[in-house]
Parts: sequence; structure tokens; C-alpha cells
Amino acid sequence: MRSITCLCDKSFDAEVPESVDLDADPGLLVRLGEGEFMAFTCPHCGAKLKPEFAVRVKGMALSRELWVLPELERLEFYSGKADLPAACEVLVGYPELFERARLVRDGVDPEAAEILKFYLLGRAGEENPEAELAVFYMGKEPGRLVFHLYGAREGETGVLRIPEETFRDIAAGKKRKMGEDTFREIFKGPYRSVRSLEALAEEE
Repeated sequence: MRSITCLCDKSFDAEVPESVDLDADPGLLVRLGEGEFMAFTCPHCGAKLKPEFAVRVKGMALSRELWVLPELERLEFYSGKADLPAACEVLVGYPELFERARLVRDGVDPEAAEILKFYLLGRAGEENPEAELAVFYMGKEPGRLVFHLYGAREGETGVLRIPEETFRDIAAGKKRKMGEDTFREIFKGPYRSVRSLEALAEEE
């Protein structure tokens, strides 16, 4: 049991799993892809809460088990102070978990997606050099992969539609790209995300 504090300042206890299994719960992948996970209702005021807790995600559809850290622990993770289990890939924040679920659901290579996100963020950063940008895979349309860009304009979400042919070219050249210095840094550790470059910036 974990104690959860609501915005109404009241606390309540809730059953929070330490691990979940995609194979044991066939509907879980769909719920994750829709952004539904660990939602709790405050018994005092009725508010719906979505706190983030560390959780291990298992399943045959995954290349490795995932260890998902709360977004609030990102800087602790970057500083090397987070307690991580062995042999797991790390995700930070539930939005990254939801994105991974959509990638798995749609059969999209996560590593090739990170390479594409690197270029999408680079292009957006040239137009918005002071903005804190983030981009997430959201799903497929006929002939297109859809990504959402956050941070370019306050209160707005940019919708980026990438031709599947472009993505296939990136996936085909993935191994070569992963040997380049920038991408070697992205993929060298348990956190195989374009945001891992932020950790390097923290060290400088």
C-alpha cells in the first residue's frame, strides 16, 4: 500500500503494483497507449489522480524489461543517484511509458523512433532556440507516423506527420547511425532516449 496525497490536502492509501505484466493483462498495452495507468480516485473529494510511481514492466513484446522512474526523479537519475535494477531498460516519466506502449502496439522500432526524434527536435530547436521541447510518437495514419511536439508554442501542440517511407529509410540505416558519436551517446546506457543527451549537458 502507498499513501497518496490529493490536491484537497487529504491522504489515502492505495494498492500500487511494483511490477506489471503485459502478457498477464492483455488489455494493459491498449490502456497504456491511451495514457491510462495507475489512476486513483480520491475518496474525500472525488478527484481523479494520476501520480507516478516507479514500476517494472514485463512482457514478451518487449526486447527488455522496462524500469519506469517518475518524472520527478529525472535529475536524480541523471546524477547517477537513482536505484536501478539490473538488465532493465530505463524510461523516465509515464509519458515515455505511454509512448513505448504505442510503439510496441504499432510495431514501430523504438530505436529508429529515437533517431527520428533527434532530427525532429533539432529542426524544431533551430526555429525555437530558447524553448524546452519534447516530442512523442502518438500513432499511425495511412502512410504516416504521427508525432506530437510540445514546447514550441505556449499552450499549443504541434502535429508532425512523417511519411512511413522516411521512417523505413531511418530504420534501415539504424545500425550505421548508432555507430556515430551522437547516437552512440544516446544508446550506450540503460536510458536509450534522445533525452539522455540532457544528462551530458548536466555534466558540462
